[in-house]
Amino acid sequence: MKIIAYGARVDEIPYMKQWAQETGNELTIKEELLEADTVEWAKGYDGINCLQTTPYSAAVFDKMGDYGIHYLTLRNVGTDNVDFAAAAKNGVTLANTPAYSPEAIAEFAVTMTLNLLRRVGEVEHALRHGDYAGSTQLIGRELRSQTVGIIGAGRIGRAAIQMFSGFGAKVITYDPHPSKDDTLACRYADMDELLAASDVVDLHIPGVPANDHIIDARALAQMKPGAVLINTARGNLVDTAAMIAALESGHLAGAGIDTYEHETAALLDMAHTGRFSDPQWDQLQKMPNVLLTPHVAYYTETAVHNMVTFSLTYLTELLTTGTTETIVHPK
Repeated sequence: MKIIAYGARVDEIPYMKQWAQETGNELTIKEELLEADTVEWAKGYDGINCLQTTPYSAAVFDKMGDYGIHYLTLRNVGTDNVDFAAAAKNGVTLANTPAYSPEAIAEFAVTMTLNLLRRVGEVEHALRHGDYAGSTQLIGRELRSQTVGIIGAGRIGRAAIQMFSGFGAKVITYDPHPSKDDTLACRYADMDELLAASDVVDLHIPGVPANDHIIDARALAQMKPGAVLINTARGNLVDTAAMIAALESGHLAGAGIDTYEHETAALLDMAHTGRFSDPQWDQLQKMPNVLLTPHVAYYTETAVHNMVTFSLTYLTELLTTGTTETIVHPK
């Protein structure tokens, strides 16, 4: 089979080449994203594989339809950037990779939480500004004595529940479709109760329109004074302006943001351009009680290997049988 992969990162390329050699499939690797002006490279190929957080637009799917390409697999979980109506119109079936390493993202959420509870960023900030005495007076909190509210009990959320409870934290969870896994050390609650009771609020839900700004000014006001917010899920879940206001007022003690609300192509191009003009991004970067990271919670050797090999295998299954276990059916 003849496959083209877009958005290939340097760390992914060896795994892609290894997969092609082991399976005998022809694989063309492109570092550029799948966009209206690059999709033409896929003409003559059987299927497309990609990874990006920028939109998969109607123009992309229209051209895929023109080229007779009907299968697209994503090396990631999120599909909120996909124009499903355009995909359906052009007969394109899409599959994602929902379980490349739930533990990687859950671990990162725990890492951010520990950092913020122990006020590491504030300590470092004080030291950098010559305030040694101040750096020794930033008292922290122990995770084992906190209540952690986890919103979303899917694969990643369940991994987070296990990790946070392993530290001895009390875990409460909100999910509209509660897991029937009796081994999980958590108690389910409604959203209002979770927000009001949690010292840490950790997000693990998809960025579908229904979840847009699920953490807004109202939700932030419901949270306990001094609570910490963690978002390693999708950027649109948090109203950034409202979060900044809560941080500035002191109502929110800290935030760990790996998925930024305004994760545009300009942000992704900052590595090449050296520029990104966004006042909210700049403001968050200056806050010592904020951890702002560039969508890297998933980024481990295990996860990258699985993202590549699983998604390419899903694509060959689609091409040979017309189906695979991770086909996305938009609601």
